[in-house]
Amino acid sequence: MANILEIALQLHKARRLDEAAALYRRILIEHPDQADCLHLLALAEQKPGRPQTKLPGLRRAVHSQPGLLPAHNNLAQSLQELGLIDEAEVHYRKVLAGEPDNLAIAARLCQILMNTGRIDEAEPILQRLRDWQEGRERTELALERIAIQRRIQAAAADPTLPRGLVVRGVFRDNSGYAYKVRQFVRHLVAAGVPVHLVDLLYQPMENLADHQIDPLFHSLNRPVRAKAVLNFTTPPVVEVVEGLKTVIYSVIETTRLPSLWANHSLRHDATIVATTSSRDAWTASGCPAERIHICPEGVEEVTSDLPPLDLRDDNGRHISDYPVRILNVSDFAIRKNLEGLLRVWLRATSAGQDAALILKIGKSANLDGEFQHVVARAIQEAGKPVNAAAPIFIITGRMTDAEMLNLYGTATHYWSMSHGEGWDLPMTQAGAMGLTLLAPNHSAYRDYLSDDVAFLIPSTVTDGKREYGPQQWWTPDERAAIDLIGAIADGSLRERRSARKHLLENFSWERSTGRLIGILEGLEAL
Repeated sequence: MANILEIALQLHKARRLDEAAALYRRILIEHPDQADCLHLLALAEQKPGRPQTKLPGLRRAVHSQPGLLPAHNNLAQSLQELGLIDEAEVHYRKVLAGEPDNLAIAARLCQILMNTGRIDEAEPILQRLRDWQEGRERTELALERIAIQRRIQAAAADPTLPRGLVVRGVFRDNSGYAYKVRQFVRHLVAAGVPVHLVDLLYQPMENLADHQIDPLFHSLNRPVRAKAVLNFTTPPVVEVVEGLKTVIYSVIETTRLPSLWANHSLRHDATIVATTSSRDAWTASGCPAERIHICPEGVEEVTSDLPPLDLRDDNGRHISDYPVRILNVSDFAIRKNLEGLLRVWLRATSAGQDAALILKIGKSANLDGEFQHVVARAIQEAGKPVNAAAPIFIITGRMTDAEMLNLYGTATHYWSMSHGEGWDLPMTQAGAMGLTLLAPNHSAYRDYLSDDVAFLIPSTVTDGKREYGPQQWWTPDERAAIDLIGAIADGSLRERRSARKHLLENFSWERSTGRLIGILEGLEAL
C-alpha cells in the first residue's frame, strides 16, 4: 500500500488527478478507512467552483483520523467557501489547537468571528496578525472596523443621541455600488433621517480624491442612536454588530445565489434587493420570502443640456459630429460580455458610417493588456478588423458623478449586452437623460423597461462561464443585436424610443428612498 500511495502522491503533485484518484480508490477498496487516501481523493475529485463536492470525503477522513490536521483545514476552508461558517469554525479551532502559530488559519477564523459580531474574540487574534506581513493591511482595516463597531454599539445605548441609521458601504470610489450608497444616503438625510455613514473598509481601494466627493459624506461620521445597520454590500462581507438588526441591500446577476451568499443571507434579519429577478434568486436559493424586500434604485433628473466630452477619432473628427453615438459603461468583467458587444459592433457596422461606439471601461489592474485580448478574440470571431467597422472610442480611468453625467450627455443611445444585471445604474441614468435604450430582455431590465420605452434584445438562460460557472445567467441573441445595431448605424431605423418620463416618474431617487424608509420602518430598523 505504501508504494501505491507514494506513486499516487507523485501523480497528484504533477496534476495528473484522474490517475492519482484511481490509485487512491484502489487503496480504499482494501482499506476503506485510510484517512490520507480519503483526504487526498476528495481533493483530487473536487469540481472547480463546487467546494461541496469535497465535503463527504473530507468528513470521512477526519472521522477516520481525528488528528489529521490538513484534512480539518481543507474541510474548514470548503465549509467557509459555502458559507457554512459554524461548522468551519469547529475545524479551524481543531487545527489551531495543534498548530497555535498557524497565522493563516487564525486569519480565516478571525473572518468568521467578524462575520458573526464576536469582536472581543477577534481583536486579540488580529493583534497577533499585525506582525504577519502577508495580511498586515487587511489586519489594520479589520482593527479599524472593530473600533467603529464599538462606537456604534456605545451610541446605540446613548439616550442623548438622535435616533438614526448606521449605513455601511463603500462610498468613496467610482463604482456603481459607491454611487448607489451616495444617492441613497443623500436622500435619507434630505428626508430627515440622521445617518452615521461608515466605509466598508474591507480591502484597500482606489478612491476618488476628497475634493471629488460631496462634503456632505465626510460630515456623516458622527454616531447616532441606531436600531440597525444597513449594509450595502454582498452577504459574505456583512459583519454583524451585536445588539443591532442586520439589514443588507444587495443584488444578484444570476438566476440563483451561490451557496456562500445564500447561507450568509440566512444569518441576516432582512435583505433588500432592487428587482424581482434578484428577489426570485434569493427565494429560489432557500431564503424565506418574508425576509426579502424590493426597493428599486433610482435615477437623477438632469434639467440642463450637458456639453459632449472632447473626444476625437484618429482623423480628428469630434464625437459630436457623429449623428449616432452609442454608449456602454462597464466594469471589465466577463458578466458584462464586452467580447459579445464588440463582436456585434464589428459585424453590424462598416467604416464610413456616421455612427460611433463609446466604451467606458473600469476596474482592472491590467486593463490595456487584458482588453486587447478581448478585442483580438472579437476580431477573430467576427472575421473583421476594427478599422473595417465604425469607430470605437475607449475611455478609462475614474470619473466623478458629474463627469459621468457629462458622459451620458455625449451619447444618443445606451446599449448593453450583459449576461445579467441586479439593476444597471448606467442604463437607467442614460434613459432618464433621454438616450434611446438597447437592452437584453432579462433580469433587472424587465422591471423598468418594456418595448414601449426601449429596444429589447431577446435572451435565453444559459450556463455561466468562469467564476459564474456553477450558476446560470442570460445570453443575449447576437443575431438580433446585429440587426438592431446595423439598422441604427445605417440610418434605416430612425425611431427613437424614450424611457425618460417613465423612469423619472417611477424611479426617482427621492421616490426610491421613500420606499427604503418604508421598508426599514416596517422592519423596526428606524
